Amino acid sequence: MGNIDRNIINARIKDRYPLTKAGSTKQTWHITLDIAGLPIDYHPGDSIGIYAKNDPMLVAHLIEAMQSEPSALITHKRSGQELTLVEFLTHHANLSRIGSSFLRLLHERDPSPRIGSLLQPENKEDLRTFLAETDPLGLLREYAKCKLPLQELCDQFGPLLPRFYSVASSKRVQPDTLDLTVALFTWTQGDEKRYGVASHFLCHLAEIDKTPVPLFVQPAHHFRLPEDHSADIIMVGPGTGIAPFRAFMQERQHHSAKGSHWLFFGERNKNSDFFYEREWQEHPNLKIHTAFSRDQDEKIYVQHRMLENGAELYEWLKNGAHLYLCGDAQEMAKDVEKTLHQILCTHGQKSDQDAKNHLKELKKAGKFLLDVY
Repeated sequence: MGNIDRNIINARIKDRYPLTKAGSTKQTWHITLDIAGLPIDYHPGDSIGIYAKNDPMLVAHLIEAMQSEPSALITHKRSGQELTLVEFLTHHANLSRIGSSFLRLLHERDPSPRIGSLLQPENKEDLRTFLAETDPLGLLREYAKCKLPLQELCDQFGPLLPRFYSVASSKRVQPDTLDLTVALFTWTQGDEKRYGVASHFLCHLAEIDKTPVPLFVQPAHHFRLPEDHSADIIMVGPGTGIAPFRAFMQERQHHSAKGSHWLFFGERNKNSDFFYEREWQEHPNLKIHTAFSRDQDEKIYVQHRMLENGAELYEWLKNGAHLYLCGDAQEMAKDVEKTLHQILCTHGQKSDQDAKNHLKELKKAGKFLLDVY
């Protein structure tokens, strides 16, 4: 991280607890960071970049597979700094991905018919699939029969990049702490469980009040509350997309905002996955519609609740409300935009093209704001 020109500070975790309850099919955690006295400034809508540590158990297994020792010295190819192998793998290396150069090095030193075949020009699709499904540990365990040159091996690892989380609190309300809403990411590699680097670090590995959490602010100038506290806002945030809206509501409450607030929240099951339920119920002047997809046979998502309330939603937009959308860019954001288009056609009596133009105008005017990933 040394070569990146960012104002990186070390916070510590003050508190954390699961937002998901017994019976949930996932784990999502509330993380409170202690930032008292630290030089950090942020606004609701901003994100925090976290430089996490890799799982010590994964690092230990990898050093074993590399047939090396934790204290072995290597040179970080990007910074030129001399580091121990354990320090490099813990803080600087992406341990979940491999590139084709990794396979070439392996094949040069320890030829394998399978790897040799994958590296043939005609097998690009098979290579792409193999790279997506294989991590360095699995690759070395299965294919590295002899010890590979350590420095060359370390040079194949990509950098461990920061992970970003929306701020889930207002600094005006919580000047000494900063909240995050973190979904624990897990998957199976071969027959072993793997964890998302930052979510595992924040939810499990970092010790409360002890482990430094290196972070920096990633401003989101495109995702700000309206300066006019009397403006109405509509917030669409399924899953951890709820995080910035918790910050929004704290900020609006601090300013005694006269505007109305409408939240669309979605998750799997109401009994186990209704994040911050009590807080939402305690906010004055907040209308909330929820979509719990697995509480009934038919899947219900936030866009379905928006469609059910299409006439009123259109009136809010017509009267100048700002609409915010946060969460998954792959499917959810597209489905929500399609739904808004449908609402404009049905309740605004617009043609297909006019509805498209209207959505563009809302974005241009800062009335439809997205923070999707």
